[in-house]
Amino acid sequence: MSRSARDGLRWGGSLGLALLLHAGLVGGGLWWHARSAPLLLDEQPMEAVMVDLAPAPEAPPAPPTEIPPGPPQQEQARSEPEPAPRPEPKIELPPDVVPEVIDPYHPPQTEQQDDPSDEANVDRTLAPPDVQAASAARYAARQTTSGTSGRAAATWQGLLLGHLEKYRRYPRSAERRRDEGVAYVRFSVDRQGNAHEVRIGRSSGHPLLDEETLATVQRATPMPPPPPELEGERIEVMVPVEFFIRRR
Repeated sequence: MSRSARDGLRWGGSLGLALLLHAGLVGGGLWWHARSAPLLLDEQPMEAVMVDLAPAPEAPPAPPTEIPPGPPQQEQARSEPEPAPRPEPKIELPPDVVPEVIDPYHPPQTEQQDDPSDEANVDRTLAPPDVQAASAARYAARQTTSGTSGRAAATWQGLLLGHLEKYRRYPRSAERRRDEGVAYVRFSVDRQGNAHEVRIGRSSGHPLLDEETLATVQRATPMPPPPPELEGERIEVMVPVEFFIRRR
């Protein structure tokens, strides 16, 4: 193949590194993942899962229920005449005696004595237990720690992706054969930035692309170490590496 043809076939192999971060001790089995990276369950990327939701069948409308007309109602019931007010009896009192006027609609209220047992019940109801306050404090502390770890993981993800991008290659033989695909590589990063247990998590279908994916991680070692907010001696990660030829 001539050089001009090879230049026309300039590969634009894009390394789409959507980093999935899982945190924890290697022996303990604790995992974590960055919120911006796709979560891979059983080595199946979420981007490859397509779900078509067909519209649910509509239920047939219920037939209208015919209600027979009832007997005609009278527009207004007869109102009984209100009884005439009875005259109040007049009581003559001596001029020196001042009558006590009692409102028939607002009878005098009797003073109620406070029951000491009620005060005790109020005190017991209003006193907040110390257990609830302690539980709220622990919950707030956990939320703060989780938010701090998430921000640290996102920052480290950007550093790691940028570092791996510098060492990516497209195999020339795979380019000539126009091999394309996505390979998923698993490895763990220790506190010094060294990669361990580098292996293919899911093959791209082309051995040359899988080998280049492993070589990319090896060339990029040492890489940015995990932040101290992430617990564990080693942090397990899984990175999808895409190999595609840009066509004009």
